[in-house]
Amino acid sequence: MSPQRQSVNHNKTTQTSMLIQGREVQVIIRSMKRKSLRLGVTEKGEIEVKVPFYCPRYEVSGFLSKHTAWLEQRLTQFELKQKTQLQQLQYLGKCYRFQRSEQKSRSPVLIDDVCYYPQSWHEEDLISKIELWQRGQAKVVFQELIDQWWPHFYQGALIGRPVLRVKKMRSRWGSLSSKGYINLNMKLMEFDPAIIEMVVVHELCHSHYFDHSANFYRLMAEKLPNYKTIEAQLKLIEADSAY
Repeated sequence: MSPQRQSVNHNKTTQTSMLIQGREVQVIIRSMKRKSLRLGVTEKGEIEVKVPFYCPRYEVSGFLSKHTAWLEQRLTQFELKQKTQLQQLQYLGKCYRFQRSEQKSRSPVLIDDVCYYPQSWHEEDLISKIELWQRGQAKVVFQELIDQWWPHFYQGALIGRPVLRVKKMRSRWGSLSSKGYINLNMKLMEFDPAIIEMVVVHELCHSHYFDHSANFYRLMAEKLPNYKTIEAQLKLIEADSAY
């Protein structure tokens, strides 16, 4: 089969690489049910391309070449973010700079714009320890919102009380399974609490409608009348991180 006729197969993830600013960068190609190509940079600094089923390889290559300048910009931003991660914490819509605590503590303490971390934490382990702490905080914050909102949904729901699972997800902020699991992306902890609440309410609306039908959106508007405004804020965040 000639290169011009090769395509990205049904339900398949393939990998390749390309040169960006003189260095080789990993490219992940994910075929899925969609009509257009979408470009992004993952948390690991890899290029991710989401493509329609059976998209020709040459079309993917052309798409990448066309957006090389955009990729250079995003990868530069990624490298800058990697450096600043050791300097600041994004938490519930606010930014905190890191500082080692002079007091004995077992977990971070947030005061004003400072995140005081325990004396026992070494800088080389700071990010992994902060992530572990943030996951614990996510469980508390997400569960409180579920507990607050579930009484507004349980009557007529297609599932029982949902069970929370905090995850790192590539392309979703949340999901609700027919088995009753509500999966929420721990990255939501970086955002304003109103955004987190909107995502939780969105997923709980799926306890009545497992689709995005007109009935679903009517229920969403009934429960959270200003959801479109908050949703627009989230879409701006998404647009800032993916093409």
